[in-house]
Amino acid sequence: MADNNESRRAALNRGVWVAFMLAVLTFGEFLVGVIAPPWGTLLLVVAAFKAFFVITEYMHIGRLFSSDEEH
Repeated sequence: MADNNESRRAALNRGVWVAFMLAVLTFGEFLVGVIAPPWGTLLLVVAAFKAFFVITEYMHIGRLFSSDEEH
């Protein structure tokens, strides 16, 4: 039971850190968009980076490729 609680706490902690990182990156994208609009390529790279974290952390795509014993 304690192991399950630790696992949930770790997952929640990771989710909070990812949300914080996404907020910081979004604010950075806004600043780059306002200050230097020609840097569109940088904005696309950051958007792809953010999409990766949204897919892996919040959409739980990794669970599709893991066995039932790992849950």
